[in-house]
Amino acid sequence: MNEGQAHGEELTAELETAKRTADQEKAEAAKREKELSDLNEQLVFERQATQGQIDALNKTADEATSKVSESEKRIADLTAQVEQLTRERDAAQSRLESTNAELAKAKEAAEQANTKATELENAVNSAKEAETASSKFQAELDQAKAEIERLKSELEKQKSTPPEQGESVSPAPGERRL
Repeated sequence: MNEGQAHGEELTAELETAKRTADQEKAEAAKREKELSDLNEQLVFERQATQGQIDALNKTADEATSKVSESEKRIADLTAQVEQLTRERDAAQSRLESTNAELAKAKEAAEQANTKATELENAVNSAKEAETASSKFQAELDQAKAEIERLKSELEKQKSTPPEQGESVSPAPGERRL
């Protein structure tokens, strides 16, 4: 049984070697399983962190989209206001031009009225001068009439009283002697 024993010992040695190899492989597998478990935990952690970042980026993107929408609405409102202000400015400019045209007409009318007023004032002054001259002529005429009346009265008096001897009566100017 030497041979059987040797063979048994050989098989036992192989079995021991196989057990050691199996134990080593088991330890290696356990080590790899631990590494995979650690790696899996790390991946789960990284996935959660990445998902948190993605969620934060999505929230930021949503906020930015909302702000863009608000900005677009504000731009549309401001554009409408600018268009309205432009229409109002154009209307005011038109009214101003119309007012300026009316003002120019009013100035022209005022100048014409001033010219007419000056002409009337000159006419009034001429009339006053004519009235003054007429009053002067009337005063002179009245004086001349009074003088004529006085002379007539004096002549009548002379006619009614005969001249005395030696007195000579001179005729009134423009009167002939008889």
